[in-house]
Amino acid sequence: MVSATLRRGWGLAASNRRRGCSIVGPTSSLLLTTLAIALALMSPARAATSCRACEGTTPVCDDVTGRCDVRCDYVKVCEGEGDGCVASMYPVVDNQTAEMTYEVQTGCWPGFNFNNPQEDECRADDTFPGMYTCLCGTDECNGEIIIPRAGVDRPSVPESGGDIPPDFLLDPNDSPSPPVGSGGFPWDPMAGPGRDDPTVRPGADRAYGPDNTSVLIGIVTIIPAILVLVLVIFAAYVLYRRRHPKTPPSSIFGTKLEDGNGNYQIKLDDFDSEVADPSLENTLNHNEEHLPIKLDTSVGKGRFAEVWKGKLFQESEDRFVTVAVKIFRYDEKQSWQREKDIFSDPALKHPNILDFLTAEERGSGIDRQYWLITSYHSNGCLRAYLGRHVLSWEQLIVMSQTTAAGLAYLHADRATDGAAKMPIAHRDVKSSNVLVKSDGTCCLADFGLALNLDPTIRVEEYANSGQVGTPRYMAPEALESRVNLVNLESFKQIDVYAMALVLWEMLARCEVTGDVAPYQPAYADKLSGDHPGIDTMKDVVIRGRERPDIPPGWLVHQGLCRMSEIIEDCWDHDGEARITASCAEERINELQKRQFTAIMIDSEDDEKEPLRPKTRYIEETDV
Repeated sequence: MVSATLRRGWGLAASNRRRGCSIVGPTSSLLLTTLAIALALMSPARAATSCRACEGTTPVCDDVTGRCDVRCDYVKVCEGEGDGCVASMYPVVDNQTAEMTYEVQTGCWPGFNFNNPQEDECRADDTFPGMYTCLCGTDECNGEIIIPRAGVDRPSVPESGGDIPPDFLLDPNDSPSPPVGSGGFPWDPMAGPGRDDPTVRPGADRAYGPDNTSVLIGIVTIIPAILVLVLVIFAAYVLYRRRHPKTPPSSIFGTKLEDGNGNYQIKLDDFDSEVADPSLENTLNHNEEHLPIKLDTSVGKGRFAEVWKGKLFQESEDRFVTVAVKIFRYDEKQSWQREKDIFSDPALKHPNILDFLTAEERGSGIDRQYWLITSYHSNGCLRAYLGRHVLSWEQLIVMSQTTAAGLAYLHADRATDGAAKMPIAHRDVKSSNVLVKSDGTCCLADFGLALNLDPTIRVEEYANSGQVGTPRYMAPEALESRVNLVNLESFKQIDVYAMALVLWEMLARCEVTGDVAPYQPAYADKLSGDHPGIDTMKDVVIRGRERPDIPPGWLVHQGLCRMSEIIEDCWDHDGEARITASCAEERINELQKRQFTAIMIDSEDDEKEPLRPKTRYIEETDV
């Protein structure tokens, strides 16, 4: 029955809270705060007003004094400092009996006291016949409505429940009064009437106050300046935060030294760091807060995740270590969880296995990401490194020995300190999953398909674990899905076969035999595409019984000849006949103990480096 606009004026803030409306975010909050300060400065400070606030109460009127008790006992404290009180008495017709009575609505009126004197009584405005509205500015001043006195301005208003005098019956043709019982207004009470509004009689300014033009001009003038100020403050905050990032405590990693108070002193060992002090240490708490990391550039993208280079800040912006962040999408949580579980084994710490820092969940909903944070190695993966570099004999031995050492430790059931350790099968050994460290050694990475070889697990649980990996590097038994699940050593021998192909790729880029061909992955000369499938590899590996070629030049060099023998023993067609990764590591170590005497021969037709001699090693001697 009361107009929608009047309801908006009385209950705007309250209705927003009921609907859950809010403005969030640091910029919006700062803007609202600034605007509030500006309005407060432009307006006289007043205490919040308390008003009667009811809807649909039946008034009791004195026909002599013209005072009507609104019969409202509920008192509301208005939210705005400049709010006043309002009361409106309007006729209501019973649809069944056609009898007319009066009802009252009371409440707060936003902004009344900004430009109006504080009226201490609610004197009704009878602009519309049979309808009485008043505004006032003191506490609970709308508890009574003072209407025009009987016999002077209007006929008397009866007490509640009495008959309505004929003079109060509204004529349907009497315009602009609203329909009986509608409670509507022919103007927007939120806007307030203007001086030229024909519906406002002289003297209405007493209730609604003077023209607000000057205030509006002031607000319109100051808002642009406020917006500029807010933007400047926000930009300064962003710049400051970038230069002084938060460094919350984070989960532990590296070499852990407990201080007895639940804290750990962390030494970031084995990192390619871009800070001046590579042995940077920091004190971190063992909790679940995110590491202070800033992502720089993407360095690789795979089927399940993308790898980023990032900065892990240490106390200040100029102290950081470079880390690798492997980011899984929200729908790849299972892949992230599997690799996290493998990395979480504290016994996995080894110089030839990628250093793991921590795992984190960031964001929410479809923006949720799953992070694995590890050490960063600027040389990248072995495949990319071999594409850019030719290896010397010394480099070949170091890189092949450390690759075999990493795989041997992964397969081992004992840690370096002799403690029991869970053996792990990598199941996706390939040159792109081997990283080259700054000292020229290698380490194994990407454990997304790794499998704990737990002897207590039933054979049935390994039933779907045979045919996984990259087809180019899959062993014959993996291609045929005939892995011996009873013997868990079978999973290790699949890794050994793949390692043999990685070692072959290293040998193919060694310079000791003279001219070196551009890098090609294993079997490249036997396949037509870059991404062969399982059926294609079955044709080559199983039906054709083929392996990458061993060039004759490798056999005339005794070091490469022995490396070739190790490779052939690792890629044997029969998995049980293959040597172990530990055995391969020992045999490569034996080669490392020998020193080869070389003679220099001139380069021929070498356009890139015409004066650079090539070295051919022709004999070996014991050290």
